[in-house]
Formats: sequence, C-alpha cells, structure tokens
Amino acid sequence: MDRYRLSILSVCLGTSMLLPGCRMEDARAAGNRRTASTASVRVAQTPLDGNSLPKFVDPLPTFQGRRVDGTSPIQVNMEEFQQKVLPASVYAALPAPYDGGTYLWGYDLNGTGASWPARTIEARKGTTTTVTYTNSLTNTRLQSLLTVDQSLHWADPLGTTARNNCVNGPPLAAPCTEPYAGPIPAVVHLHGAEVPSQYDGHPDAWFTPGDEHLGPSFVSNVYNYPNSQEATTLWYHDHALGVVRQNVFAGLAGFYFIRDNRDTGLATNPITLPAGPQEVELLIQDRQFDKNGQLYFPDSDNAANLNGPPSNPDMHPFWIPEFFGDVITVNGKSWPTLEVEPRRYRFRVVNGSNARFYIMQMFNQNGLDMHVNGEPGPAIWQIGSDGGFFDAPVKLDDPANGPDACAGSPWGSNSDVRAGEKCLFLAPAERADIIVDFAGQNGKTFTMKNFAVLPFPSGGPVGFGAPDATSDGLVMQFKVVKPLRGKDGSFNPAAVHPALRAAPMVNIKSIRPDLRRQLILIEEESNPANPDGPGSPDAAGTPVESLVNNTKWNGNREGTTIRVPGSTSNGRGVSATETPREGATELWEIANLTGDAHPMHIHLVQFQVISRQPFDVDTYLADWIGAFPGGTFNGFNFAPGVFIPGFGPPMPYDVPNPAGAVGGNLNFDANKYLKGGACAGGACPVRLPDPLDSGWKDTIKTFPGEITRLAVRWTPQNLAVNQGRAGLNTFPFDPTSGPGYVEHCHILDHEDNEFMRPLLIAK
Repeated sequence: MDRYRLSILSVCLGTSMLLPGCRMEDARAAGNRRTASTASVRVAQTPLDGNSLPKFVDPLPTFQGRRVDGTSPIQVNMEEFQQKVLPASVYAALPAPYDGGTYLWGYDLNGTGASWPARTIEARKGTTTTVTYTNSLTNTRLQSLLTVDQSLHWADPLGTTARNNCVNGPPLAAPCTEPYAGPIPAVVHLHGAEVPSQYDGHPDAWFTPGDEHLGPSFVSNVYNYPNSQEATTLWYHDHALGVVRQNVFAGLAGFYFIRDNRDTGLATNPITLPAGPQEVELLIQDRQFDKNGQLYFPDSDNAANLNGPPSNPDMHPFWIPEFFGDVITVNGKSWPTLEVEPRRYRFRVVNGSNARFYIMQMFNQNGLDMHVNGEPGPAIWQIGSDGGFFDAPVKLDDPANGPDACAGSPWGSNSDVRAGEKCLFLAPAERADIIVDFAGQNGKTFTMKNFAVLPFPSGGPVGFGAPDATSDGLVMQFKVVKPLRGKDGSFNPAAVHPALRAAPMVNIKSIRPDLRRQLILIEEESNPANPDGPGSPDAAGTPVESLVNNTKWNGNREGTTIRVPGSTSNGRGVSATETPREGATELWEIANLTGDAHPMHIHLVQFQVISRQPFDVDTYLADWIGAFPGGTFNGFNFAPGVFIPGFGPPMPYDVPNPAGAVGGNLNFDANKYLKGGACAGGACPVRLPDPLDSGWKDTIKTFPGEITRLAVRWTPQNLAVNQGRAGLNTFPFDPTSGPGYVEHCHILDHEDNEFMRPLLIAK
C-alpha cells in the first residue's frame, strides 16, 4: 500500500546498503538480535465477523430531553455497565451474562446511569460549569479484555514500567510482557476548551479509584470550565497517558455544547437553527467485537484479527499502529437508523474513532441492495467546525456532482484534487456542525457511506473484504417516514437566512507573527530487511513509534535524563520545547515526513489554517539526517550525519534557522524543497484552506508530503486583532499556572506511543 514511503527509512533504503544508524535495529539495539515476544494475554477471544451482523435494524439513540444542565454542578462517575450496542438478536442468542449486552466503561452524570456516549452537557457561555469526577472502575470485566502494553511510556500506577525500564527494550524484562492488571487510571479532557491547565485533563493528571494513585500532574478531580469561548460543539473523553486508545474505545466519551444568546438550543433561537428533535448528536466510531458480543481490542492472542498481530512484539508486545474495526457505531449503536420528517435537521457530528477517517455522502437506497450506491442524497451544508460557526454555510455532497463526488476522487500525497473539499470529511477528533434538508424526500431511505481509505490517505479500501459492511462504507440510515409537523421555518442555508455569527470571525492570519516555528512529524520503523529471517514475528518495515520533532513525550533524549536543548520543565517530570508567550501570535509550519495523514490537536486555543504546500520530502529528509551532530547517546556511538532516534531535532531548538524559525530543523527552503521533483519540475503550489478548514480549528489534518501552516494565537478566540500582544494575558484565568497543556496526534494509537509533546505557556 506504499504506506510508509515517506519515512525515515525512505532515505536509508535509497542507498546501495543500509547506512549506519538508519536501521532501527542499529540505532536502537546496537546489534542486539530481536527475539520473539513471550507475551501472554489475560483472556483469549474469538473475533466476530462484523459482516455477519444485521444492519439498520435499531434506532439511533438520541439525547433530546436527556441532556444535562451545565449551569448547575455536575457529578460524573466513571463506571462499568452493559449496553446493547449490537442488534438485540445477537445478545438473545448468548448465555448469561453476555445476554445483557456489551460491557463498557462510561460516564454516569448525576446518577442518571452510564451510557456510551455519555449524556450531553449543555453549558452556557460566560457561566462556569463545575464537574466533580469520580473513578469507580473497580473489579471490571472489561479490564481483562483491554490489554495494556506496559512497554509504552504510560500512566504506570504501580511503577512496573519504570522499575523494569520497559520503554527501552528489546530485550524486555518479563514483567514488561505481562498485561497490566492493577488499578485503572483515567482523567477527563474537554476537547477544544479554553480552560486552566489544571482542568484540562493533562495526560499525567490521571487518578485511580479512590484516588489511591495519582499522576504527577494531578491537581484536583473537581474541574471548573469557564465556558468563555464561542458557542460550539466540544466533546469530553479520557486522556490518561498511554491508555487513551483503550479507555475511549471502552466508551468514555460524550458531547459538550456551549450555548449563547443566539445558539440557545431552543426553537426560538435568533439564528432559526433546527432545534428540539431536529438537533441531533452523531458520535461516529468503529469497533470490533468477539463472538460473545464483547469489545475486541487486538493484542497478540489472535493473528487472524482484522488488524493483525502487534507489528513489533519484541519492543511492544501488545501495541498495534492503528486500530480499525469492522463495525461502525453511531451513538453507541451499530449501523442505526433515524426516522426523520421531510424538513431540515441540524446534526452535531464528532469523529470519535481511534484512527479511521471519514469522507461521507448519502445515497437513496430505495429498492436497492445496501452495497449499491443509489442516486445521491440531499446536500450537506456545513455551518461550523471545531471552534464554532463559519462566516457562511459551505455546501457539501452536492447531488449535482453525481454519485462519485466523494468516492471517485483519487487521493495522493501531492494531489490537488481532493474529495474532502466537496464532502463531509472528518479526521479523528474533528467536529462538523451540519444541516441536511429532507424536504421533498418523503418515503425515501438514505444511507450514509464512508469512502476514506485506511490508513489514510495511501491505504486500501475502507473495509476488509468484499462485499462487507465497511468495504461499502456503511455508516447509518435516515428514513424520511415521519409526517411533517407544522411548517419548517428553520435556517435554510440554500436561501436567504439570518447570519450564523453576530460578527465575522476574527482574522488572526492577518496578524504579524511574534514567532515562527518549523516542526516535523516523523515515524520510526523496525528494520524492513527483517534480520531474523522468514517466520520472524516482526513485520517488515512496520511502525515502532511516531514523534513530533523527533522528541519523546518527556522531553528527554531517548534513554537518558538529558533534556532536549531549549526545553523547559513543568516541574512535574516533562519538559516542553513549545513555550509560547501568553498573548503572542505564532506561525506554525508542520512538515509531515510520514506516509500517514495525522490529525494534530493543540490544546487551549482555537487556531486558523493559512495554507498547505507539497514539498520534496526525500531531499529534505536526506539533508535533515545529514545535520545530526553525532556523539554518544543512549549508550551508543553515532557518527556525524547519522539519524539518532529520540534525540530531538538535529540542531538546538531555540536557535533560529536562516528563516528565523525556531524548532531545531533545517529551514523549509523554498528554492531547495518547495519546487522541482516534488512538483513535476515547477514551484510547488500553495493551497489555501479548504472550505471545511476555513473556520476555527483545534484539530487539523496534516497530509503526508505537505507543510501545513497555522496561525496560532495564545488568546481567547474572539479577541479583536488589535487587543492582543505578546506578554499580555487576556484569558479569564492564568494559562501559565498548573501542569501545562499538550499538542499531539489524535490517532489515539499514535498518541499513546510518544506522538505527543507538552506545551507550556510563558509570561
């Protein structure tokens, strides 16, 4: 699938022989021979074929009348419960206790009962929401099915990973290859929120049941959310270091709406947005199940599962590079249906999947097999994204573009024609506020389908066989079978309508930046030469970890306690290289040197996309590796010009390069890297933001072989252009206090394995 072409190894393999230090075996193990994993799992499971499940038989769970008032204090308990995610017929055929449903972990708000997703919190702008979080995940059945990999840098409540130096294998000490069975760590992050860092759900702020074990950044489990930002769709989910992928997979997620005096949620709202039963949350996530109807998260017990066995079991006995499931769930129900009236609906959509991207379009399925695409369904109008409303609606999935508008546009690392510009396109953690008009569609059934390849963008079809539910991209169905009640006078994006915003978006792209940062995303791989020979458990050229700026989560050079030069400690065990001043505006240029698209999430602020530009990865990567200084690190000797994994950038972070950019990397020189071979001999075209990226963002897709440029201002999002300056705090709280914030890839399997960096705000 050519997935890892744009990796560190692309340069190494371009030579007649492997350069010293290019192989991860040379760079990490200095000649130590890899050994097969002896890891054990707690419970062996037999995967259930998702294609065997009935589709579109259960209604979509909705939250109308069940949302929780965020203007009053909220008690949230994390607990295990059962829910019938799959059709009832599946559980009816199972013995007790599995006949009661799938065991999940969820948030129980104010004693109303846990659910997946949790009940939506409705907060009000300017009114603080106080939430007390309690971890009651004790004696759970699900823990035995979610194998925690103790070779990762993770929360580690019992200290097993630290005592046995599990993160620096191979070889791995025996305790490192055992599943974790101790107290369950958890912490809640309100994704996209402007909050003090002590309430941000810092990955090291985790706590176990009874607060018996606390992470080094724990301050309190009583959080105060100021709700000072614009009305928007946020979501809350688990954020505990190294186990986010499993805790979210288990069900720890829910919606959080910020309302204001225009987006009130009432039918009388001044914008006239659809409200009441016509405002619906859609949390889209893929999952896999076993034959007992229980969650199946791959470990090493069954090499025949969808994702295959762990790709580097000698280093990470249970970790897989990305999780993809063969069952699509929406609001905790597999392939549900929603009966609608022939009128406009507002959908608040979150991609809550671990790694799956979605490019979605609706088709009329009347009289057709579900695997066949009928005529295109109604247009989707996007009115907002992560941080709030657009200045104007954006039309997507236009039926006039035909049935192949989303399925027919090829993706490539430097393609200028992208399906995502025309369709509802969401990476993990991105949100879309959309309106769909079902008027005139009486009696029709529309199937929402996904056309994003996996992994994105250079992977294969969206499924794992043909025909099956995911290879045809089935997501959910909308049945226009309810009678119209009254007249639909709601917001019509296709006609004259009220303004979405009281004032246009503040254009922070117009501000002269106080600082320029040039950062790179890299992926380290195992040795593709497969030195152990045929039958080795190591897959050829498979990911070991991904890094921001070749820097580990804690900010230390790999295997040492030496901080990357230019970094600042938070006093709690991690050091940040990104230390922007409060009030400053910065230009971030992120070069993706990997073969995957990565949704990068920056905490605390909403930012704006400036542009994207393809560049010559191979030439840049060769020069970048050549800039490494050599020396003795992590116990091994490296010659100058040899890549040093986990060393940090090749040059000091805080010394500006010829472009005046900090980051410790070679300048993204326009004459050398932004023209020529990468762009068929000419200058690489600069692409302005896609319409979907024209609003406030906190998570952005960074495509392989591209530089993504962002305007990042460390102020509240609605502050006027002339009201901020570096050194002036305009938040209603002190962002420089507490444990700090983070930036990371929101592919959860990447986030859990070093693809995350701390972020400290400076005075």
